[in-house]
Amino acid sequence: MMIFAFFLLGGLAGIFAWLYIDRFIPNLQQEIYQNYIELYPENRPIFHSEKAAIQSQKCGHIFLYFLGFGLCFAVLDYFLQDELFTLWLAITLSLLFVISWLDWHYQLISPTPCLLLFFLGLFGAHQKFSILTLSQSLESAVNFFSVFYIIYYLSKWFYKKEALGRGDYWLSLGIGAYLTITHLPLFLFIACLLGIIVYGISRKPVLPFAPFLCLSLIITSAINVIYWQHWKILCLKDRCKASP
Repeated sequence: MMIFAFFLLGGLAGIFAWLYIDRFIPNLQQEIYQNYIELYPENRPIFHSEKAAIQSQKCGHIFLYFLGFGLCFAVLDYFLQDELFTLWLAITLSLLFVISWLDWHYQLISPTPCLLLFFLGLFGAHQKFSILTLSQSLESAVNFFSVFYIIYYLSKWFYKKEALGRGDYWLSLGIGAYLTITHLPLFLFIACLLGIIVYGISRKPVLPFAPFLCLSLIITSAINVIYWQHWKILCLKDRCKASP
């Protein structure tokens, strides 16, 4: 019964994700138009969305999102057997998917899902879903943001253009809430390696970085969990040997 409930909950999350992705560009067009009117109220042009420089792309049928997200939520609940942890992990993966999809197709990252990811990471640390404490999660998020912020301006100064987008350092704020600063080298290495592999296969002139950052977060977290479980097993064995 609980698995079916999570399937329906995942389906609702999939519908919400589809609506957000589908309306992302039209909402962005309207926001740009409204800002233009506020700056130049005397020159109010007629807005034609079909003539805008950025156009919406097909994001698939809404039923596929309902089915895909629903199955993801249900499978996680089946294997994890912890409702609150499952909900936290499933929403995290949903946010990573939305961020990756938008950046892959539009090379745009909205700060809103990144901030949601950040607060979700802090919530997970508070509930002890990760190995980070709440203070460690907050400190790591600030450190990740600072590192990417510095990289952004250094690369912009060196290449005389944006080599790293502004949205990437907002994304790093959310990612930092899940990883410690000691994981940053491994995290960046995996993200860059994935980017190089995909570039070698696709040969696209420009590749968005957010999908590789999100995938690197999943891989780095999985490695961290495996290492943590292995360390606890070794400690348990040492205690058993030490006990008379």
